[in-house]
Amino acid sequence: MEFTDPHRQWHGDTMEFSMTARIGFVKTPIKGTVAVTAADITVDVDLGLLEKLIPQDTVRTGIEGQVRGLLT
Repeated sequence: MEFTDPHRQWHGDTMEFSMTARIGFVKTPIKGTVAVTAADITVDVDLGLLEKLIPQDTVRTGIEGQVRGLLT
């Protein structure tokens, strides 16, 4: 899985993000939000086509790594 075109924009304590995910010849946009508080981080993601193609845990691991990179 490869992620390209990462974008982020902060609105207070919430970050909106988007990126393109690619697996082989299949590309799909991914978008979502990350809400940050003093106690936790909540990620809400629309996986698009990926939701039907690959296991949710695989996607979650890839997106968590990508979001960590966007937060730094």
